[in-house]
Amino acid sequence: MTAGRNESSRYDPRENVSRHAVSHPNLCRQMASRYDWTLLRVEPTDTRILEFDCVFEGKTEFPSYFQENDDDE
Repeated sequence: MTAGRNESSRYDPRENVSRHAVSHPNLCRQMASRYDWTLLRVEPTDTRILEFDCVFEGKTEFPSYFQENDDDE
């Protein structure tokens, strides 16, 4: 297992890619569509629960729905 494997977004600045683990390859395509990310490839992992890594171009992070909105002030 590689370092940082449990992080929700694993960014590799050398390759300029981010990885997000999923249970099925179709979820990679759904994630790319939902967040407008560029899916480069799907890779197998060494775990049985989240069996695939979605590899996206650049640094990708899920939106934080808990951030304060300036309009709420």
